[in-house]
Amino acid sequence: MKTFNRVAVSTLLVGVSIAGLSVPAFAQDAEDNNSGLQEIVVTANKRSENLQETPIAISAVSSEQLELRGLSEVKDLSAIAPNVSILGGTTNATAAVVSIRGIPTPADETQGFDSPIGLYQDGVYLARSSAASFEVADIERVEVLRGPQGTLFGRNTTGGAINFITKKPDDEASLRLKLGVGNYGQRLGRFVLNSGDIGGARMSLGYLRRQRNGVVDNLLEPKDSRDPGSSKVDSARWAIEIDVTDNISVYNVLDWTQIKGQPHVQQLAEVGLGVFRPNIVYQGNTFAQVNPANVGGYLAQSTILEPGCSKTVTRARLSQICNESDGLSTDRIWGNMFRIEAETDFVTLRTTTAYRSWKNRINGSDLDGLGSLRGALFNIGPTNTLNGFPASVLSGNPLTGSGLGLPAGTAAFLSSQAIPQITQSLFTATNDRQQEQWSQEIELVSNNDGPFQWVVGGFFFRESGTERNVQNFGFVLDTNQVVYTAANFGGLAPLIQANNPARFRIIPQSSILAYKADGTSKAVYAQASYRPGGEDGAFGVTLGLRYSWDEKEVLRTQNGAVPYTSGADKAFNYGKKKFNAPTGHLTIDYRAGDDINLYARAARGYRSGGFNLRQATHNGSAAAPPFGLRTIPLTPFDEELIDSFELGAKTQFADRVRLNVAVFHNIYKDQLATIPVPIVGGGGFGTITVNAGKTTYTGIELEGQFNLTDNFSIDGNLGYLKVDIKNFPGADITNTTRNIAGLLNGAGSYAPKWTGSIAANVTVPLSGDTKLTGRLGYNYTSGYQMFANPLTAPFSKTTEGDARGLVDGQIRIDGIKFGGAGNGFGVTFWGKNLTNKDYVTRSVDFGQLGFAGVIYGDPRTYGMTLDFEF
Repeated sequence: MKTFNRVAVSTLLVGVSIAGLSVPAFAQDAEDNNSGLQEIVVTANKRSENLQETPIAISAVSSEQLELRGLSEVKDLSAIAPNVSILGGTTNATAAVVSIRGIPTPADETQGFDSPIGLYQDGVYLARSSAASFEVADIERVEVLRGPQGTLFGRNTTGGAINFITKKPDDEASLRLKLGVGNYGQRLGRFVLNSGDIGGARMSLGYLRRQRNGVVDNLLEPKDSRDPGSSKVDSARWAIEIDVTDNISVYNVLDWTQIKGQPHVQQLAEVGLGVFRPNIVYQGNTFAQVNPANVGGYLAQSTILEPGCSKTVTRARLSQICNESDGLSTDRIWGNMFRIEAETDFVTLRTTTAYRSWKNRINGSDLDGLGSLRGALFNIGPTNTLNGFPASVLSGNPLTGSGLGLPAGTAAFLSSQAIPQITQSLFTATNDRQQEQWSQEIELVSNNDGPFQWVVGGFFFRESGTERNVQNFGFVLDTNQVVYTAANFGGLAPLIQANNPARFRIIPQSSILAYKADGTSKAVYAQASYRPGGEDGAFGVTLGLRYSWDEKEVLRTQNGAVPYTSGADKAFNYGKKKFNAPTGHLTIDYRAGDDINLYARAARGYRSGGFNLRQATHNGSAAAPPFGLRTIPLTPFDEELIDSFELGAKTQFADRVRLNVAVFHNIYKDQLATIPVPIVGGGGFGTITVNAGKTTYTGIELEGQFNLTDNFSIDGNLGYLKVDIKNFPGADITNTTRNIAGLLNGAGSYAPKWTGSIAANVTVPLSGDTKLTGRLGYNYTSGYQMFANPLTAPFSKTTEGDARGLVDGQIRIDGIKFGGAGNGFGVTFWGKNLTNKDYVTRSVDFGQLGFAGVIYGDPRTYGMTLDFEF
């Protein structure tokens, strides 16, 4: 297999190199060729515009590049634009953490949080990031807008927006087929059938099946198709466009996707070893730190039941793992969009009605990768806690310090009894989630070429969702520190501790989070651009304003071992809150020449408030702080606001070089912060989410393309980000909230400092309509933190995301004719992560439970596709 891998990589690298060396033979003089930069059309302002004349930091990828590079869903889009990072989920196949300019979607996928990154399909807002990374059968273009988009895209776009735009039916009848194979058992099949124009109506029908085996061998699973990283995707899409009259059209899209698979494995990377983490003093105040349970001690005295499985704890990538709880994760997503457009000489009326539904069932998530772990159980009672101790210790004379003084018969009996045992994973979970949403948007867009352009609109959105998350875990108890102490046994404690037959014992725990969440959103907006010199005038100013009203309502029925039954508990776990805010932007642009566009932009973004559905409403005892927390109701958090200031330049030179630059400074206020609130003065924590954070994000972004000849070009991007945390709240041991920003190492979560990519593209005519296209790309993401608060993240160093440079490559030959039928066929050879880089992409710090897990990105993958068009 290793030899075959090397051959595959070498073939791609050598193939692209040979194609590049062949370029000069086909080059022509600049004045005789069509080597100029192609116009990129975007719809970020609700109308078709040249990207270079649109004063927004926006990146767009065409359908040809999407096909060549194999980009088909949200998770594929890392390095597509500067300061954009996208990571996969931890427990299901559709989730993704999207970070734009350092602002990520929530890693917590509960439906009380809204995402600060707006995700859209054909302009339809997708409320849940956990339901947004799905397969789309036929994509026309992807647009990535960086920075707040608080006018036309609205709420929850404080970081930016990503819009997937699918293809409309073609005017000509056609059938496109695509077949593919690759390593790890990858198979792909897709067809798209276009009816062509039939009396003013056009239809397309597409279907996709994609599957692959896992990338890590689960020794407890005989089927490769059920190993971690495996998936099977079925996706269908039906679209119809009808020209009702010359100026009225109707467009309807129905799509459905089902994904069955195993998430990437989470391997045990570090465990607690009993090293005490003392309270720390910061700026004169004392803060408690989470002390992780001594999982390392428990592992040393426990056993793994399955043959061949080990108790390996390592951050190094493992090729084999033992997941005894590996139930399938199944996601079913479907939706329908209905759009009417009526166009006159002066205005276009557009109305869009959309519905989407998502259901997710996770039958089992194994979050430790150890197999079935059997060890000592802790039960309260002398017949359990004293089992297995030496009889001499149990019967010795307490006056001389030689034992507990139990009768000889009792001591002999207890000594002969087995220590209670339990088979208990460190952490497993199941989940049932669903969400549905309905939205209505009406837009009026000016339709003239004069100096004044405008858009006005109204938006209504409603969603409803439920979740039942069952978690089973084991808490490791150090009985020498909790049970056999001087407080309980006086001077005999050292003797008992020294003869403890099972110092570390596990307490099985089960917790269920169950809730129902509803939300509505309404907004009105307007944007106007004025260019005194007319459409081609040098100077322009754009003003956008939006006002949003949101309402959230949640009912939590359980957050622990038992459901809430009393009236008081039910009242504590119900919440309803309204939020509202004005947003908008002022943008000034100046076309210094035909190919130079300068702009300055000030914008405000807004993220709706909500509820932390994991917040405890019963924390500690009923005593007043600092000895415990009073019972508190489910507490809403308010909206976040971000103010963004940006300068940009979009340039082209000699119709061969395109270079776009943006510099920005964002001020995030009232930022959400989940405060660890200590219980009983230290060691244990509850949490509550408040609006008390303030962070600035400063950065620079470059995007460029250089067409050296007709046949050879270079493109790339570079992003730099500096995160400065001004305020982050933390509760000290007196339960007083303090600013602990200085403890957070000056870095935000999921916010890499550097991102970038560079790629060489080559096109070589072969014969007739046949041509070869090659691309070799390198993309880089610097390391980043995922758990930046040292008070609650004892394994923060282990759980950092790795810096990585990944090499991808594609070689395509298309236009190959056979028998004179159809438009020919094409073949593509592709590879991702060609150097087989190992890198941590996600992690979980279980803090007080005493362990941390890491998830690695995909290893080297490669394959071949064939496509036909008739």
